[in-house]
Amino acid sequence: MVIMGNSNYLILSFSDVFIYMMMILLLEPKKSLVNAGRNDATTIVVPNFCTTNSNVLLPPYHDIPKSICSTLDWHGYSISFHQDKDAVVTVILMGIHENNWISVGVSKDGMMVSSSAVVGWMNNDGKSGTVKQYFLSGRMTSEEVIPEKGDLKFTNVTPTIVLKDKIIYLGFQLQFPQRLNRQPFLFACGFGKPGENNILPKHKYRSALAVDFSRGAIYLGFVDSTSMKLTHGILAITGWGIIIPFGVPIARHFRQYEPLWYYLHSSVQFVGFFVGLAAVAVGRTLYDLIHADFNSHRVLGFAILALSVLQICQFIVRPSSTSKAQDYWNKIHHWVGRLVIVLAAVNIFLGLYKGNGARGLMITFLCFFFTFLFISIYLEIRLLLQKKREPNTKLTEPPLFQVPPRNS
Repeated sequence: MVIMGNSNYLILSFSDVFIYMMMILLLEPKKSLVNAGRNDATTIVVPNFCTTNSNVLLPPYHDIPKSICSTLDWHGYSISFHQDKDAVVTVILMGIHENNWISVGVSKDGMMVSSSAVVGWMNNDGKSGTVKQYFLSGRMTSEEVIPEKGDLKFTNVTPTIVLKDKIIYLGFQLQFPQRLNRQPFLFACGFGKPGENNILPKHKYRSALAVDFSRGAIYLGFVDSTSMKLTHGILAITGWGIIIPFGVPIARHFRQYEPLWYYLHSSVQFVGFFVGLAAVAVGRTLYDLIHADFNSHRVLGFAILALSVLQICQFIVRPSSTSKAQDYWNKIHHWVGRLVIVLAAVNIFLGLYKGNGARGLMITFLCFFFTFLFISIYLEIRLLLQKKREPNTKLTEPPLFQVPPRNS
C-alpha cells in the first residue's frame, strides 16, 4: 500500500479538516429548549400530581399508572403519560383553572402546524365540561383551527374533564398504530371559551414536550426547528444530491483531459463530502432537539456517511498501479460510490417526505435529479457509440474515484 507522494500536503490538509469535522459531529450538541410559560407566583396550592395517589378522575383514569410524569412550569400544570402493550396512550393534564381552555396536541415534528389536539374547557355551569378534537392547519387563527377534525383516534373510553378546588383535570386515551418510541406533544392554553361555533380563542401560552417512552423521560421546551430543518435539507441536497453525483461523469467520461479530470473530480467529491458531513451534523443536532422518530432516515444517513468515509480512506491509501489488488480496489471503489449516490437520493426523498419538506426544496431537488439522469443517459449513449466506432479500442469503465496511473 502506498501514499500518493506528490499530494501529501493536500491529503494531510483534507485529513485534518476531516478529523475536525468528525470531532464536531461526535460532540454532544447543545440543547436550546425554551419554556414559554408563566413563572408568576400563585396563591393556589397545587398538589404534586406526579407523586400523589389522589385523583379526582373516575375509572379507568383513576387506576392508570403515571408511568411518565412531569411538571410543565406553567402555573402549576403537570402532565402524565402511560402506554400499554396495545399502543394505547393515556394522557392526563392538570393545573390551575382560570376560566380558560387547555389542550394537548400530538405533532409529527414538534411544531403546531399540521398537528391534532385534544382541547377541553368547563361549561358555563361550572360543573360539566367539553372535550373536542381540533386540527391545527395554521397558527391559531379562527380559520386555521378546525373543530371536530384531526388525525387522532380515541379509544372507547370517553375523554373527560373535571374541575375540583380550582384545579382542572383533562384525561383521554389515544390508539396508535404501533407502540411509540419518541413522540412530540404540544401544550397550550388560552383565556375564554369557544363560542357556539366551537372556534377557539387564540392561545396565550404554549410549549412543546418530547416524550421518550423507551426511557420513561419527558423533554420540556419549545423548539422552532423550521430554520434548522431547512438548513439540514439544503446541505444534504447540495452535498449528497448535487455535488457528489455531478462529480461522477468527470471521472467516467472526461479522462482524455489528463490530469485535469482527476484533480477536478477529486476536488468536487471532497467538497460534496464536507457539505454532506455538515448536513449530518445539523441533522444530529436537530434530532436531539425535537426527538423526531425518523429512525429509517437517520440510519440511512449514517450509513451513507460511513460509506463515504470508506471512499476517503480508499483515496488516501491505495495499491500501486502494478499491484494485483489494483483491479479489486477499482471495483470496490466504483460500486461503493454508486451505492452512496443511490442511497443518498433515496434518503433525500425520505427526509423531504417525512419532514414535510418545503415545496420549493422538493422541486429544486427534482430538477437537479432529472438533470443528472438526462446528462448521465446522454453520456452513456455517447460512450456506447464511441465503442462501436472504435471496436479495436478497449474502453475500460473507470471507477468513481480512480486516480492516475502510478509506478511503484
